[in-house]
Amino acid sequence: MHKKRILLLSIFLVLLLAISVGAEDRRVLQCRVLARDFMTELKGELKTAIRGGRTVKAISVCKKMAPELAARYSLPSGVQVGRISERWRNPENRPDRWEQKGLAIFEKRRLQGKTLAGMEYWQEIEVEGKRSFRYLRAIPTGSLCLRCHGENISRKLKKALQKSYPEDQAVGFRLGELRGAFTITLSP
Repeated sequence: MHKKRILLLSIFLVLLLAISVGAEDRRVLQCRVLARDFMTELKGELKTAIRGGRTVKAISVCKKMAPELAARYSLPSGVQVGRISERWRNPENRPDRWEQKGLAIFEKRRLQGKTLAGMEYWQEIEVEGKRSFRYLRAIPTGSLCLRCHGENISRKLKKALQKSYPEDQAVGFRLGELRGAFTITLSP
């Protein structure tokens, strides 16, 4: 019930903000709310799974719950929400060409000394005659991420990851590096 209330409140806030700002601003604000809420809920689920040193339980959160959350935040009215990374764990999280461009921009900014937290990239694009609004929000590698994506992963966890993700590329990250991005597409 609590999760449903958060989702309804998010939708209400997006609609309220949409009334008072221009078209692009409305879309950016809608994406910010969706990315923030998705990130907050996913991080909460990961913390709960990891609590008490049970890091292996976090694998099921990312494997099963993250796609379920993304589907729930995606709306039948043309909103798609997800996560992507150049060094993906799940092949379904590979970035497309536009997302690769955004990740490269984030990495360039990071190397220039800018903080990844809150970093965004958006653009209205046309593909095969259809216009859509694309949005990315950077995911910086935090201390929570390092348990499963860092350089020092336990043998037990490595074995569990290999079983769940045989093509895993999402290891060896350091604190503050670009882990990936939340990706949102708004289609009319």
